[in-house]
Amino acid sequence: MGLETWTDFLLNWLGVGGLIAYAVYIHGNRQRGGLEMMMLILLYTLAVLYISRSFYWLTDDSLLQVLSFIPATLIPLPITLFVEALMRRHVPLALKIFVVAGTLVCFVMNLVPDVNRTTLWIISIVVTLGTLAWLGLIALFRNRARHAPMENRLINGCAAALAFAFLLTATDVELGPAWLHFRLGGIGALIFVYVCVRLTDPGESAAALFRELSAIAAIALGGLGAFALLVPGAEADLYVAIFVVLLASVLLYAIFGRLRAKRQPTFFRWLLDASTGSVDGFIDALHGLPLANDHRILRGADVDAYGPEIMAATFDDANAVWGIGRLRAELTNESRRDGAERLIGMLEQNHMTHVALLSTRPHAFLLLTLPQLAGGHNPMLEIELIQKFARLLSAGPS
Repeated sequence: MGLETWTDFLLNWLGVGGLIAYAVYIHGNRQRGGLEMMMLILLYTLAVLYISRSFYWLTDDSLLQVLSFIPATLIPLPITLFVEALMRRHVPLALKIFVVAGTLVCFVMNLVPDVNRTTLWIISIVVTLGTLAWLGLIALFRNRARHAPMENRLINGCAAALAFAFLLTATDVELGPAWLHFRLGGIGALIFVYVCVRLTDPGESAAALFRELSAIAAIALGGLGAFALLVPGAEADLYVAIFVVLLASVLLYAIFGRLRAKRQPTFFRWLLDASTGSVDGFIDALHGLPLANDHRILRGADVDAYGPEIMAATFDDANAVWGIGRLRAELTNESRRDGAERLIGMLEQNHMTHVALLSTRPHAFLLLTLPQLAGGHNPMLEIELIQKFARLLSAGPS
């Protein structure tokens, strides 16, 4: 077993890592929709294919060849069903007949003893690549007016992923350029998963996706450059192998990072789960607030020494949240000087930068450490929403 075999094995398992990671994420956030189900079927079929064929490529065992070809013959079917669910439209009848007939023929031939594997190989290539090309054209030339902007963005991304899958899958069936001795289908699977993970977020754009994929490729090229400096004069195949493995590894790392960020609790998820039976219960729930990395709730005996009534008087509708910098500017304001001094003292003693009044019955203050420069996320609106809930609860039934 040479460099090509082990590189193909690694690329397969890196692809499996991305497929399984996305499937686990979907299971943890089930919406019970048709597209979700088709996606899971496709992910699992691809994962089984990559796992089985990686061991076949290592051992060249005839039984593993038959077993690995079972999911390979089925791949066109879940891809077609996925595209139908994605576009909310049936594909043409001719394509359905082509996919079903091709799948059945390949599936049966694979299980027949002493079948001509070369003939089966050719038929499977025609069915798989033909299905990918046909689906890609359907997605490209669809009627965009029938879909919402976010749907169009996701379909465009999946069409591009199908195009990459077509080119990279061709290398799996030895239809790539003569100088390329590696099978890159695993990278195609990672690109498909990455596109789906990115473009299912409402705020994402195709331009940002392209920039990030370009950055991933640049990182892999940088790693290759470092390797070339350490190992000069190596064979070209070794450099290509290092690059494709690095590219797949960085892609997988980016997928893990995106999925990990999606799993983190959001503010609205926290608000939905927070107790609203009483103001005390709501304030207790603030300890799990995913708003800032560092925050504290002070109430009761914790704030008595600071003079909570005087501090509370500095808050109004125009100043629902005070930062320590703004409070220092208020030290020249006679009407707010005393309250500002006390709030500054409370913030400095607790090593925080911002304070919000949650309630006056009892007095409760939310202390946070927030960025001093404006960024893409504005937490002030979320803090003001928390204040409104707390004040409504502290006021009791009207």
